[in-house]
Amino acid sequence: MKKTVQTKIFAMALTGAMLLSLAACGAGKGMSTEEASECVQVELDTTYKGQFQGFVDFYSNVTTDDAKSQYDANVEGEAYAFLYGLGPQALDDSGDSVEPTEMQLHEVKELYKKIYAKADYTVVSSTKQDDGTFAVKVTIRPLDILHLVSDGIEEGFAGFWEKFEAVDTESMSDEEFESWYVDPFAKEYYDTALDLLESKIDEMGYMDEKSIVIQVQQSEDGSLYFSDEDWVNLDNLIIDYNF
Repeated sequence: MKKTVQTKIFAMALTGAMLLSLAACGAGKGMSTEEASECVQVELDTTYKGQFQGFVDFYSNVTTDDAKSQYDANVEGEAYAFLYGLGPQALDDSGDSVEPTEMQLHEVKELYKKIYAKADYTVVSSTKQDDGTFAVKVTIRPLDILHLVSDGIEEGFAGFWEKFEAVDTESMSDEEFESWYVDPFAKEYYDTALDLLESKIDEMGYMDEKSIVIQVQQSEDGSLYFSDEDWVNLDNLIIDYNF
């Protein structure tokens, strides 16, 4: 076995964290442009802000638990994307990352709740199209948190690498190396990444405003829905991933 550590150094391959199939607004035929805008607004507020009352009031068949589940799914998706995109690669050549601990997953989810609380978006307008769909324009000021983390990698991990590069892994047996690689190496690697993420939250700011159009479509029974693709594209603007 080649006893080398393999880390991705923030080479995150994120595809967005909207893990829901289709979000659907449960109003009947003849929905107005104002209602289409409200549909998008309550989805945004639920998914990113954890504000559930508007969601429950707008829909006729959902509960606060439903809204909370949507919020939790988004936060959890981002938590996994952050840790697995950043983490040390598993030793089995699968390309996966070493599993973080349950506590680390919990900690990063709590950090993302704080990050998303600062999400800045505005539902600007809604226009009904000739085919009956609604084009809802949303402006977003993307959060720069991942830029700050990326820029801080070298300094944030300096102490970590100083500690672990001094370890003589060549004298370890394969079993000893595998055990060391998972704990303490990978565990402390994730802890260091979480400390770095947390340290940048107070410095977090906004990038130049961007806009996106969400196509709200109407099914045969009159309910409105929007696609995963639109929401993935929107999600990738809430926090900017282009670094």
